[in-house]
Amino acid sequence: MDIRIQRTKIKITDTLEVMLKTKELKNITVLELCQEANINRTTFYKYYNDIDDLVNKIEVELISEIEKEIESINRNYLLTYTSKLLERVSKDNSIIRALISSNGDHKFLRLILSKVKKQSIEEWQKLLKKADENDLNNIYNFIIDGSIGIINSWINKKCKEDPKNISLFINKICMSGLSSFI
Repeated sequence: MDIRIQRTKIKITDTLEVMLKTKELKNITVLELCQEANINRTTFYKYYNDIDDLVNKIEVELISEIEKEIESINRNYLLTYTSKLLERVSKDNSIIRALISSNGDHKFLRLILSKVKKQSIEEWQKLLKKADENDLNNIYNFIIDGSIGIINSWINKKCKEDPKNISLFINKICMSGLSSFI
């Protein structure tokens, strides 16, 4: 890719990140983003259809990067995946944090965490003898919703607590709940 194109796309992404600190994603317009980034709207439209297209392309790239990081996971898919995600958010104080913040894309964190649903449920089927398929889906949804609440709270507090502590807390809650199905 041409270095100028790459720089322009980075500038657009960085501007979106900055804007998400003070404004909800749904209220950001192409015109505002272009003015903030000091680029022409024609330039923006050369690469993206609209703000949703921009966000979608960023999210696809981020999810791909996170998935590469977790290829070696053999067990505890959801819990390990959540741990890797928190480490990434903690280290990478950038667009991923902005997108999963309260101003960002409310579906993005759920999308990230749902990537390992099938593997997690398959693992739980082996361990949780008292749980049927409906129970396993409900357990997964419950864990996802609880994890999202905890992660959002952590992000709203500027990720001050060690991500390992947050992961351990989520793991502890999940394991105590899962134990009733063994």
